[in-house]
Amino acid sequence: MALNKNIFVATNPSHMLDALWHVMSASNIPIQDMLIFLPSRRAIRSVEKMIVQKNGGAVILPELVALGEGVEEFETEDMPDVISNTERIVMLAKILSIDKHIKNISTALPIARDLIKMVDNLETCGTDVSQINWADIVDEKYATHFQDKAKILQILSDNDFAISGNLQTTSAKRNADIRAWIPYIESQKCKYKLVIVCGSTASVPATADLMTAVANAAFGRVILSGKISGRKIDFELPTNPYHSEYKFLSRIGYDIDDIVQIDVGDSTTIDFMNFAFGNETTKPKNSNAVKHCHLIECERESIEASATAEIVSNALKDKKSVLIITPDAAGNQRIASELTKRNIPADFSGGMPGTMHIVGRAILNMFDDWIENNSKMFDKIYSDSNNNLFETILRIVDSNNYDFIPKFNPIDHDTLPIWNAIRETSNALSRNNITLTTSDARAFIADALSAVTIRKSIDDDTHVCVLGTIESRMQTADVVILTGLNDGMFPSNGYTNAWLPRTIAEQIGLVPPEHKVSLMALDFMNMSCGENVYWLRSKTSGGVQTTESRFISRVTARGGKFDTKIQNEILSKLQSYDNVERRPLNYAAPTPPKTWDDIYVTNLEYLIHNPYTFYVRNILKLKQQDDYWIGPDARKFGTLVHDVIEHAKPGDTAKVLIKRMDDAAKNIPGLNGVQIRFWHKRFCEIAPIIVNEIESRPNALAETSGSVVIDGHNIRARADRIDDGVVIDIKTGLAPTKTQLMSGTMPQLPLEAYMLQSGGFKMKTTPVSKTPIMIFLQLRNNDPQPIVYDAETTQQMIDAAVAKTKEMIDIFCVGRAAYENRPNSDKKYRQFDDLARAYDDL
Repeated sequence: MALNKNIFVATNPSHMLDALWHVMSASNIPIQDMLIFLPSRRAIRSVEKMIVQKNGGAVILPELVALGEGVEEFETEDMPDVISNTERIVMLAKILSIDKHIKNISTALPIARDLIKMVDNLETCGTDVSQINWADIVDEKYATHFQDKAKILQILSDNDFAISGNLQTTSAKRNADIRAWIPYIESQKCKYKLVIVCGSTASVPATADLMTAVANAAFGRVILSGKISGRKIDFELPTNPYHSEYKFLSRIGYDIDDIVQIDVGDSTTIDFMNFAFGNETTKPKNSNAVKHCHLIECERESIEASATAEIVSNALKDKKSVLIITPDAAGNQRIASELTKRNIPADFSGGMPGTMHIVGRAILNMFDDWIENNSKMFDKIYSDSNNNLFETILRIVDSNNYDFIPKFNPIDHDTLPIWNAIRETSNALSRNNITLTTSDARAFIADALSAVTIRKSIDDDTHVCVLGTIESRMQTADVVILTGLNDGMFPSNGYTNAWLPRTIAEQIGLVPPEHKVSLMALDFMNMSCGENVYWLRSKTSGGVQTTESRFISRVTARGGKFDTKIQNEILSKLQSYDNVERRPLNYAAPTPPKTWDDIYVTNLEYLIHNPYTFYVRNILKLKQQDDYWIGPDARKFGTLVHDVIEHAKPGDTAKVLIKRMDDAAKNIPGLNGVQIRFWHKRFCEIAPIIVNEIESRPNALAETSGSVVIDGHNIRARADRIDDGVVIDIKTGLAPTKTQLMSGTMPQLPLEAYMLQSGGFKMKTTPVSKTPIMIFLQLRNNDPQPIVYDAETTQQMIDAAVAKTKEMIDIFCVGRAAYENRPNSDKKYRQFDDLARAYDDL
């Protein structure tokens, strides 16, 4: 056929916008009469800004269309005549769950999603899955597991129409929308005087068909993504960066020499890259062409993110714009965190998966919590919501009864795709009469969120933009940072089909995994043509050693002399942030300016016996972690006994209480048979005393809160048991001595008696409570007994405790004394000795 000479490449692929403007200007056609196809919506935004800038102000824009090549947009069930992928996956999962090898809906769900993805890939490549007889294709010469998978694939083929009906899939709709332009462009009614396809690789058949129609039209122009040059034998390899573009050129009868070059800058770098990614066995051509590229190899991913932030910070100081390319969502979030630490605003409109959004994480964390604790909470709310998953989640959020971690605002604008995804999944489940367990619900929500991309609005005011590889096409900046340059990440693995032998996959039209490597190679080459480029990688990922990207290896093997010296400068700068100036330790006791108001009586003894322990517990609010290697101890025993006594009622016999304590002991993790035997002996010993106490005071209240004001400070308590005229403290160990009580150094129970005397407990009392008595129910091993103090003695102990409390207030609140660490023989007052550095001089 006659060539139109309308296929173009840019001499520098990083200046694609300049190449596009050149073609537009050279046509002498009014901008409003043009139709321009671009790789993505972000490319459209860049072109809009470029046109306005070139025209110096407002202008009527051309028709700009995003081909959506590889862009995952959120699907909505409101699209007419289109069945959503969610609906297809739910229906297929239900069908597959009947299979004896799969058995349940949760197991079927990931299988269904994988199969739907395979069907969409086949559909894009022009293969109708419903017409495939899998048993004939995967016959007995293949392994048994492939034959078993073929049976599942046959279920898919047999039910394909039942699932989709007369509706289009979203993949088919997208391809149909692209191809719908072809007859219009080829007709006499086309109103556009210039049609341009810019930045596409022709890797998708529908896009290749459209580009063919544009190339054949006299008013059509095609600007390829890269500057293709080299040998035909190289282009035919599926991993070659120009593999897709070469197939397109061959289809329309073009030779490489027929392509028109647009001079938008020096082509030295891309020419070297074309040589490096080819297979010629000649000497390097201009190995200095990549000297503007800087390789930084970090020990781990967190350092890679920090190095990225450091480069960004330096660039902004020089008033330069930055484009960061990150191939995975996790890397995106690490970079976001590091930029936030430095208060650097950035445009993250490239998006993140719903599972990484705070709302998605919070909802999944909630389900994980329920599953781990065997909670029936979901079942109850789900049942009350008529088994509607979306209504269940909304009720939980609206009720505020669950403490979500992380916390989120459900009405934030960027949460809308999350709620839409859950609603769509819920509606599909309802239409298919599927009832979920907690685990099933978690699986379906995770699946729905994984298909959602949360995109914030594009921030035109920031000078830093973070994008994925696809969104980065036709973008540029003063500084370009390519991150994640490890094999398996950049390039990432393409679509790998676990269902079929590779020969069969290729036979039925599935694109080979190398296809993704080819596209990412072209992205790497084009982006490396920027003015100042950084290549970053981490040597380990998740504790596993990584392999450098084959793209870096290619450049190295072909003699490319890129910069590695800046690595030491960047990494040394990062290390310097961790080198904190050495200062001598201050051993002085803490004297915090903030005083304390509300305080529990149980903590006053810490203030009396060791002020530093009080400081740590009540002002710093730190808790000592239990030693993992130490099993259940006296504290566990005490907690168990207190819990049983709290719920005991008059009429409970000693035998009943012993059984309750035995049952509780058996449910304590780490409690072995020998300990249970010893504990049972103590249960038998203390049960009669507990029963006697319960029966003698049937109206006593358990675990009752009270308070009293002393010197302007609110002193609180939670009494073990309390009755009109008597306060009781349950001690599974040794009770305080009379001397301690008379001196006020063990003020807990005397202050509770003072609260009862002062009306500090919310209970009905008589005048007898004005002269209360105190009882310690001592349940000590081999010495269980009640220790009773009469009203007169109790009053003396009350006076001593109140006086001691006032003394502590005067010393530490009024006098601002330091909370010094005092040596003590009692272990419980020494629990923070290490924090106080009490043994540094030993």
